[in-house]
Amino acid sequence: MGSARVGLGGVRAPRGWLGLAFLGVWLYFLSQLLQLYREAFAAAAGISVPDATDVLRLTSNLGQIVFLAGVGAALWRANLAAGLSSSGVSGLVIASAGVGVLVLFEVVLFLAWFGLTGPIAALGDAYAVGSIMGVALGLGGIAYLGVGLSQAVGLFGRREDEAAPRTLEKMN
Repeated sequence: MGSARVGLGGVRAPRGWLGLAFLGVWLYFLSQLLQLYREAFAAAAGISVPDATDVLRLTSNLGQIVFLAGVGAALWRANLAAGLSSSGVSGLVIASAGVGVLVLFEVVLFLAWFGLTGPIAALGDAYAVGSIMGVALGLGGIAYLGVGLSQAVGLFGRREDEAAPRTLEKMN
């Protein structure tokens, strides 16, 4: 038989984290929208078009980081309140890895913006791959956290190995 899951008392609702995720979505959305009009954005900001592209890429990536970190933290708090499951813990690790990859490429882009050259600047050329990998890991972790939450609250019922052993009398 599996161990009983007990939620942690006193875990507050994750409203702040969800608000942070909401702001991250809007930052990402506005950055992507302005990338469609980068020449007009560059003229309005008084910077060159390549600099405008770099700024919008930085803010877009920052929006992804804030969104994934906010949703991941909110689901983790919900998992803590409902009772931990192995899927919830795995989800936290995977979502954190995704956010970590995005943070790595955000730092690389930020350093490249200041003209840093060398081996770390070469990662800037792989920005698209890093962004896709980070988002995929982050969303995969969020999915795992959702599964962990549903397991913790018993949404899909008890698993067979957690169910009470059947006796011949109960089967009839």
